[in-house]
Amino acid sequence: MPTLPAHYRKLVIHELTGDFRTSTSVTTQAWVDPGPGQVVVRNRWAGCNAIFDKNLCRNRIRYVDVRPPYDMGIESVGEVVALGPGVTALREGDAVATTRLGTGYREYQVAEVERLIRVREATPEILTLVPTGISGMVGLERIGELRGGETVAVSAAAGGLGHIVVQVAKLAGSHVIGLTGSDDKAALLRTLGVDRVVNYRREDLRRVLAEEYPRGIDIAYDSVGGEVFDAFLDHLAMRGRLVISGHTSDFDKPVEALAQPRIYHKLYWKSASVRAFQNQAFREYFDDAARRILELYYGGRLRVLVDPTPFHGLGSIADASEYILAGRNLGKVVIRVAD
Repeated sequence: MPTLPAHYRKLVIHELTGDFRTSTSVTTQAWVDPGPGQVVVRNRWAGCNAIFDKNLCRNRIRYVDVRPPYDMGIESVGEVVALGPGVTALREGDAVATTRLGTGYREYQVAEVERLIRVREATPEILTLVPTGISGMVGLERIGELRGGETVAVSAAAGGLGHIVVQVAKLAGSHVIGLTGSDDKAALLRTLGVDRVVNYRREDLRRVLAEEYPRGIDIAYDSVGGEVFDAFLDHLAMRGRLVISGHTSDFDKPVEALAQPRIYHKLYWKSASVRAFQNQAFREYFDDAARRILELYYGGRLRVLVDPTPFHGLGSIADASEYILAGRNLGKVVIRVAD
């Protein structure tokens, strides 16, 4: 086990500038011993959530009040290095995944045992599953009410979330339409079993849906918003469900005023619905989804994609964030916090 330090480093918001790079800085934290029912985890890898983080730097997450200095980072994976009094369920050296705002972008964290997920090894692939893959599974199955034999469309299908959603849909026997903006990502999606890949830079999405899917889409899983959302909405099938899992296309833009029929005119006669989904609002499904998605991965039935671009150290997180916002990532972007 490593020698435990008197201090360690973490990333905080020191000023609300609206920009990740200028809002954040690396600072030091004094070591805190774990209390009863707690352990200390040495973070090896952290997952980057660029849009969420940028909105934190603007204090625009509705359920969070950011008052600098504010700790950042959500998901991480590492090893237990110290046990608090009475802890018997874990041992030093156990690999665990954690998800809690303010615990990811730091070298060590104190964590309650009940919020840890034991994993076989602290590898970056785990961050594609916890919590990103869990979000995809819960959003598709619980919110989208996934049933076998349906047509499922997924935006940003080659991203950290999207590539899990398409595989969960395929495992349920769905016909999957996957959207992407590059030929490389399109080729990758075909290897994941996507039935119809739509490169929106080369093809017209509305035309594809109208000509090839006249019955409509049973489930549309959208994290992009904008024109993709509009196209999905207009092409829902009878009793179709459109799951909103974000709106990356316009999250940092002024709210757009649109002159068009109210949404119920498009939904009522199809008995269709639009359902918004954020993972933290459906915690009751988290543990079951975590268990099942890890079983799929360890059983070789789920392929996880970690973006190969290396980001090493807390000082590289701004680079990772800008990399995602530029749309360059292929799979989950992770930061190597410690060797």
